[in-house]
Amino acid sequence: MKLIRSILFYFWQFTYAIAQNIIGLGMLLVYKIKGSESEFFHNALVTYIDRKNFGGVSLGMFIFINKDITGDKRHDIKIHEYGHTVQSLILGPVWLVVIALPSVIWCGLPALIKWRKKKNVSYYWLYCEGWSNLCGLFATKDKFLTEDCLKRGRYGKPINPNYNERKNIKGRKRNK
Repeated sequence: MKLIRSILFYFWQFTYAIAQNIIGLGMLLVYKIKGSESEFFHNALVTYIDRKNFGGVSLGMFIFINKDITGDKRHDIKIHEYGHTVQSLILGPVWLVVIALPSVIWCGLPALIKWRKKKNVSYYWLYCEGWSNLCGLFATKDKFLTEDCLKRGRYGKPINPNYNERKNIKGRKRNK
């Protein structure tokens, strides 16, 4: 079953989502020439690049993450960027306009960066970023580890908003 899922993943990426994968493949070749290291993550190829003021980007099945990011933050960025890979599978050719363009503007426009800091707005508040987290969590069956993703990773809200409420309800049932 795993082999079939892998074959379908690559087939879908290089047919329905071909545009972003061609761009990602081109970026991969550039960074491989520069000596960047890569690893597979749920059939996607994660490449660690040397670039300042950069977290990560996903182009189809090709994910690029700043090599200086380590530990829990790297773990969470991989899940988030993999979520964009899943969005690519869902949206195919419109992914570049519906997800990539808003994401690049949200992440890189100095006025929006300033506004997010001033208003204390989560990066994951934007629809494409919050949805990416949910897609990544669902597809990888993994969990976020950093406070930022746990507390503000679902459109700026906690990933599991009902956790404490369910915990309290279970506790009350036991006490009866």
